[in-house]
Amino acid sequence: MNSCLRAQSGATATRPARFPALWSPLLAGLVLALAPGAQAAPAPVPSPTPPESAAKAPFGVQAGLYGLTTLTGGHFGYALKAGARIEDSAVIYNESDEARTFHVYGADVTNAAGGGLAPAQEGQKMAAVGAWLKLDSEATVTVRPKSRATVRFSLAVPVGTPPGSYLGSLVTALRTPALSGGVNTETRIARLVELTVPGTADLQVSLTELEHRSADGGEEFTVTVRNTGNVLYTFAGTLDITGGSSARTVPLTPTGIYVTPGGSATITGRLSDLPALGRRTVTASVTATVPGGAAKTVDSNTVRLSYFPWLIATLIVGAFLVLGLLLVITRKRRRAWLRRRAEERTALRALRRELRAGNPPADDPHEARAGGAEHP
Repeated sequence: MNSCLRAQSGATATRPARFPALWSPLLAGLVLALAPGAQAAPAPVPSPTPPESAAKAPFGVQAGLYGLTTLTGGHFGYALKAGARIEDSAVIYNESDEARTFHVYGADVTNAAGGGLAPAQEGQKMAAVGAWLKLDSEATVTVRPKSRATVRFSLAVPVGTPPGSYLGSLVTALRTPALSGGVNTETRIARLVELTVPGTADLQVSLTELEHRSADGGEEFTVTVRNTGNVLYTFAGTLDITGGSSARTVPLTPTGIYVTPGGSATITGRLSDLPALGRRTVTASVTATVPGGAAKTVDSNTVRLSYFPWLIATLIVGAFLVLGLLLVITRKRRRAWLRRRAEERTALRALRRELRAGNPPADDPHEARAGGAEHP
């Protein structure tokens, strides 16, 4: 038998219990629903043995009709028409050496934020199985040491309930009083209640816009899967990348989680080894599968990515600008040097003409004019 599910927390807060994989196929529930009433076993197994989890925990819980329900692991599974009602029970085992008081209640099951399923917290407004499941006795049960107690309940499906899959849970909570200087702790065991209201199965999957952002040298993609039909399903998704030398796929995580009708789950994937120059197109593909039944694949919008080495291009452009500036400065200096050279050549040619004419240049122009006056 599968181990019980537990969640333990400090103070008075609780954490939702995590659930193992669901084992009941939808088609089995539909077949069971062909009979006029609820299809659970007609008689319980006599003197059931404690669940395996009880040997390692203060207590354990199993279905009263253990081994005869449509789900394994001590969970509850029913196929009920709208307006039908069924009665069942849960057996609580106290394996400790002192009396324990347990609180039992029904809760809806929803998709957890990080993926998977979790029961609603006590006190929240229940809208489906959590509201339809009623205890036949007080919600508080005291069990003697090394003993067990049976808690009876009924599940009535309201008239007019649409066909589909509905999940809930029967939660058994044990609160441990705080010791001196300590904190209160609460341990919860939740047994799934899977209800199938027979009718036309409507497998519907929708995806939000595929979003992306830069992350650690790559691109991180996110998309949300929404169950807009009436059946429970699990799904797996991939990122399909085209462009470059060949197409490839990247898995989206988490995988294999369940989405309840009306629920949603967000999955992510990371694209690394991006090119320095080029283009890529990315599409998310998600395949939803009803346990033991149909499957459906949907694709998201396509994201087009363009890659260009902007840093290298900026450095190259900057280098060309610096080179151009140096050329301008060098050209101006060369022009000034050429102008001086031309002036020097002009002066040298004038000097040579005077020498050829027999008029040597005077060291002092004033003396040359004075000498010319004395010797006309």
